[in-house]
This record gives sequence, structure tokens and C-alpha cells, in this order.
Amino acid sequence: MFRIGEFSKLVRVSPRMLRHYEKCGLFFPTETNQFTGYRLYSAEQIPLISNIVILRDMGFSIDEINDILPHFENHIYMNAALRSKMVEVKSTIETEQEKLGRLIQLSDTLREERNIMVYEVKIEKLPAIKVLSLRGEIPHYRDEGILWEKLGRYVGENQIAINGGGYSTFYDEEYKETDPDVEIAVPVDNLGKSSGKFIFKEYPEIKQAATIRFSGPFDGGYDAASEKLASWMEKERYTFAGLLRGHVIVSPHDDSNPDNWLTELQVPIEKKS
Repeated sequence: MFRIGEFSKLVRVSPRMLRHYEKCGLFFPTETNQFTGYRLYSAEQIPLISNIVILRDMGFSIDEINDILPHFENHIYMNAALRSKMVEVKSTIETEQEKLGRLIQLSDTLREERNIMVYEVKIEKLPAIKVLSLRGEIPHYRDEGILWEKLGRYVGENQIAINGGGYSTFYDEEYKETDPDVEIAVPVDNLGKSSGKFIFKEYPEIKQAATIRFSGPFDGGYDAASEKLASWMEKERYTFAGLLRGHVIVSPHDDSNPDNWLTELQVPIEKKS
């Protein structure tokens, strides 16, 4: 039998963590001296603590480890658990990569762009326009490409003639962290027959809209343009009279260089009473 300090050296797990695993109901001493309170461990426990460390280092939580340990020798169960964790880790990596990209952009390009680019808000009358649209909930606003991929596939399969550019309309009354309700659309010359979620419709004329354009990648440029638009609306005492939408004038489909992309934010407005 080994005291906690001795056992920790053998298994390379600190006494603090051994006590933590005990508190969580994951790993207990073989014996606890009733007079001294010393915890005693046996060599037979080493495979168990080794399995705990393996699972911990792969990112499994205490609760997950507790569920997995009884099935550690079950290859079918373990394979399913490991594959599920792979999907989770991959998603985390992608999220962290996005964060890294935003950090790099904010530290260099974005600050320069905000200082140099001149955002001009205009009041315009926007004509009615015929479109083919697709509306749905997406995981996050940045995942709008999911809808564009579906719409693009539908357009190609049905050989639908479309005009340049596209629209994104945001239907939620407020910003949503997850599952925003978004509609995308492409201009068409003629209204065809709708099918399922692929709807031909006409966006009505907007008699008075505030518009503002920004060039470059959507991330960052969108935020800066929105900030300028909000400041202008407050100063000029305008309020929303309809849904905010984005009009992509030069898209990634038109030009692979993000510096050449051009987007316009459009919002129907009315004077505050």
C-alpha cells in the first residue's frame, strides 16, 4: 500500500488531483486510516487512474469520464464515445481558429480600415425587385453560407437565370446568439414557380431607406458600417420602419479577393415623432 504522496509519484498525478477525483466520486483510496486519516492506495488501482488521466487529457469532463469508465474495455462503446469527442473537438478548433482570425484582423487590418474608410449614409428610394428566396434558421449569423450553398445548388439544378448580387434579410426583432432567422435572395428577371422553401416573390418598393456601403470582408466591415449607420440614425432622429437587410453588390462569387467585395446595408426609416 502507498500513501498519497508516494502513489502520486508513481502515477504522476498530484495529491490535489487525487483528492479532487475522490471528491467527484471518480477515484477512491483503497483504505483510509481511521486514526491518522492517511489515504492508502494499491498498485491494482494504477490502471484505473491511468484510464482517468487518458480520458482527461483527451478533453472528457468529469461527468463524461464517470460514464465512460465502466465501459472502457467495450470497444464499440469506446469507439462511439471517441468519435463523438472528435466532432466536439473539431468544432472547438474551428471556433478558436475564427477567434484567432478576428484577433489578427482587429490588431492590424481592421483598425486601419476603420480609420481610413469613409462611410457615407444616404437616403434613397429602393425600387421593387423580383427575387428567388430561401429562408431558414442557421446556427449563427456567420453560417449564412449554409443557405447560399443550398440556393446556389437549386439555381444550378433548375437552370434559373439570375442577376448579379444578392440580399440577406434578418427577421428577428433583436440580435440572437444562436439560430437567427435569415432569408437570402437573388434577383431574377421573371417570377417562376415556387418549390418548398425556394420561393419566388417580389420585394416591395421602399420609399425611404438609409443605405451605407462598405468594401472588404463581411466581418469587421459590417460592424463598422452598422456603427456608423446607428450613429447617423440617432443624430438625424430616424427609427426603423422595416427589416434590416444586406445587399451584396460584389460577392465572393464575383471576385475571389476579399478586398474587392462590396456590400450595402439597407434599412427602411421614418422620422421619430
